[in-house]
Amino acid sequence: MTYLKESKAAKAFQRKLLIAWCIDRHPGNLTHLQKLTGMPRRTLQDAIKDLDDLSIECSFQQTEGALNNQGIYRIDQWGCIDLDWVDQNIGSISDSLDIKLQLDY
Repeated sequence: MTYLKESKAAKAFQRKLLIAWCIDRHPGNLTHLQKLTGMPRRTLQDAIKDLDDLSIECSFQQTEGALNNQGIYRIDQWGCIDLDWVDQNIGSISDSLDIKLQLDY
């Protein structure tokens, strides 16, 4: 098990990693991410907006022909973050944040 710090800044970092991982491995819109993580919509929006703080590039892919921001988020670049490490430690990250990912909904 990986040791993860408990500070406010560390939790914010872990939250961004978790959300980026969810977007990358289980693409969807905000409603999908809410169901997946149990996080409030505003928390997700703020974290997605701030992913570039970690050099993670995230974009919204509009569904062709759809109206009003229908589509999915996608991770275009992980920057300096090692995705293999995140894959191996996503359980510890979600446990640290007290989040039970709903991967089977």
